[in-house]
Amino acid sequence: MSSLVDGPANDDRPRPGSGLPPIGIWWPMLERPLQREVLEDLDAPLRAYVVRRIYDLCEVDGEPNPRGGVRLGTNERAYIAGWMHAVDWN
Repeated sequence: MSSLVDGPANDDRPRPGSGLPPIGIWWPMLERPLQREVLEDLDAPLRAYVVRRIYDLCEVDGEPNPRGGVRLGTNERAYIAGWMHAVDWN
């Protein structure tokens, strides 16, 4: 017999899939020029500086930048699409 133990529901550490903390935490705090950079191409890998800034905003210490580039996942792109719809982006 085996069992699974779920982690805490509010675990804000980076996830192995995207390598980023939850977007709802860092996107509203990300500086506007960096938001614009991400918005230019949502499918492009994020620059290492942007990833490091995201970690800093979420107070994730000691995490090396993931190798091979970090890309936004489907849920993160959907979050940004909803955010753009709700916010006057000019």
